[in-house]
Amino acid sequence: MNKIIRFFEEHVEKMVLVVVGLVCAWLLITRVIFSPNCVSWDGRNLSPSAVDAYVYDKARILDQDMRGPATEMELYKPKVDEYRDLVTVAFDVDVKAVPVVPQDTHPGGVPGIYRLPAIGEVTDVAIEHIRAVAYLPIDEVTPQNPYDKAGNEPNDLDMVSVEARFDVEKLYENFKESYFDDVEEQWADPCLAKPIFAAVQLQRQQLTDEGRWSDWQDVLRAKVDHNKELFEIVEDVKDMPAGGLEVRMLQFGYKQTQIELLQPRPYQFASAREEWFPPSLHGEFEDFQKKEWSEERRKAKDDAREARDREREGTRSRRSGSDNLGIAGGSRGGRGGSSGQSGGSGGTLGNSGSRNRSSRSRDSSGRTGTGLQAEGGLSGGGRSRSSGRRSAGGDPAADAMYGLEAEGLRGGIGATQRGPRRPTINDVYIKYDEIALTRLTDFAKIREPLVFWAHDDTVEPENTYRYRIRLGVFNAIAGTDQMSERDKALKNQAILWSGFSDTTEPVEIMGTRYFFANSVREGDKTVNVQVCKLALGHWYMQDFSVKQGVLIGKSLEYEPEEPDRRSRSAAGFGIGGAQTPGAAAMGTFGPGVAGPGVSRGSGFGSQQDQSNIPETIDYATGAVMVDAVAVSDWTSGRTMRARGYYDMLYSFDGIDIMHMPIGRPNWPTTVAGAFSTITRLQAEPLEPFKGFGSGVSRQRQGGYEDMGEMMYEDMGYEDLGGMY
Repeated sequence: MNKIIRFFEEHVEKMVLVVVGLVCAWLLITRVIFSPNCVSWDGRNLSPSAVDAYVYDKARILDQDMRGPATEMELYKPKVDEYRDLVTVAFDVDVKAVPVVPQDTHPGGVPGIYRLPAIGEVTDVAIEHIRAVAYLPIDEVTPQNPYDKAGNEPNDLDMVSVEARFDVEKLYENFKESYFDDVEEQWADPCLAKPIFAAVQLQRQQLTDEGRWSDWQDVLRAKVDHNKELFEIVEDVKDMPAGGLEVRMLQFGYKQTQIELLQPRPYQFASAREEWFPPSLHGEFEDFQKKEWSEERRKAKDDAREARDREREGTRSRRSGSDNLGIAGGSRGGRGGSSGQSGGSGGTLGNSGSRNRSSRSRDSSGRTGTGLQAEGGLSGGGRSRSSGRRSAGGDPAADAMYGLEAEGLRGGIGATQRGPRRPTINDVYIKYDEIALTRLTDFAKIREPLVFWAHDDTVEPENTYRYRIRLGVFNAIAGTDQMSERDKALKNQAILWSGFSDTTEPVEIMGTRYFFANSVREGDKTVNVQVCKLALGHWYMQDFSVKQGVLIGKSLEYEPEEPDRRSRSAAGFGIGGAQTPGAAAMGTFGPGVAGPGVSRGSGFGSQQDQSNIPETIDYATGAVMVDAVAVSDWTSGRTMRARGYYDMLYSFDGIDIMHMPIGRPNWPTTVAGAFSTITRLQAEPLEPFKGFGSGVSRQRQGGYEDMGEMMYEDMGYEDLGGMY
């Protein structure tokens, strides 16, 4: 035993070294040579080094495959039938014994829960035809190129406006009942209960040559409407443009879009005395215009008469003073010696003194060489919309308001006077502001009937039309199965329509060119024909001597007539009888319009802008005079008598021969009426055009009526220009 212990004691270091060596060898073999850090890949355990080798081998194989020929892939076999068989045998149960779980097959809502609301009726239809000079766009008007930027030029325009009224309050009640009140609470939708106007449809009929009315035809939006493409009527939900009904309702939902749909802007008029108003107000506006025009003419005549009296009295005074001075000078000369020489000197002195007094008077009073006062010449030119009003002069605020009205701004306050206020033209502007929609208008709070209108700028002269109009609202559930069984037929109808209005009274559009046979020379049957042509808002007349086979009328350069002294004097005082551009250059101006180059309250001012005078006038009628035939017949009426006259035969196409009696007493009633109307219109004086955008009533893009909107915007109120 002791030997064993001694052996261990003697060899213990060696034994420890052997054990340590064995442990190190084990670690080397198990942890280094045969590493436990292996991964499984394609059913094999690979060490880190083996992974690299394996990846390299795979890459080399793929490279060879890519460079080699393509292998044919196995064709795909449809599994639809197999899938259907699996679905069929998925549940091996008796379906009759198990209640069927209800399924929602209408992801857009529950079917048949909404009844479509009634839209209502359109009432109080009115119509108005306006013929005036307007600024017509040169380029096409689009959202990117609006009316005021598209370029324009003044030209004659015939435009018909149709107005109607609609009960918006009742419409909101009907929508609320259909989509909120009369359905279960879980399906009540306040968004559906808010109607959005979708279309204003204007239709017209035209009177044919046979005396019958044509079929109803849709009237397109006016050329100045930059949203005319957006407002095209699309009734079937399947025909909606990209985005469908939802996107279209978003586009129409903006307040400004709704306003432009219901109350589109008209053309800008260049005619000095014409402004657009809705048909229900335009007649009242014209009545006030006529009264003011008559008052201006009366005042101008009074001023002219007073000026002539002053001129005659001044002339008599100058003559009397000259005679007295001449006599006194002669007598003084007589006393001094040579009476003839001194008398001549005295006469010269008297004339010189008279001229000096006249010069001083002209410098101090502003009179012209004939004694006319400068401010009298434009007594009508500075007329404002408040003409005829008188202020009591005791209220500074009222005086300030009258000052604003004198500048053409809208004022609604009548003259400060005792007793009832006299109606004025400003009342028309106030009435328009009451019915006009603005960005502050809340459609849900409108209690009075909504006034909307549409324009037709495609009417043609010498035609007769009549109209009807209706209003459309979006059907928000179109294209779904959410409407009740009663309304299934309207499933795809995107617009719910009101009833059509009553048919308007016929509107007859007067022609723009007429000719009248005045007299005939029997020897060679030469007929004197007077051709009348409308050009830039004014009627011009020209006589032509026409023989057989000759065209009636031709295009001529316009040469203004030089007014004589009397007409120039009358025009200088604004008398409404000036018929020549020269007289109109110093004549009256439009309501609140000073005209180009002439300022209010000035003297004759600068030369008037002659852009309202055409360079050439096309008197060509296209008709050929065929013959002049003697006719004998009897006059109509209670007392019949024989008469003889000549008939002018003419033709436009060489096939149809028409006739016109020669001589005004022989004209039919319609021809005589047309001639009287043209003569009256031709006698109206020429007036300078208003500038584009100078119309007082229709801009609504700032000014007196938008001050409240600006205040709201500055205060940070929302929902002024967005969706309502």
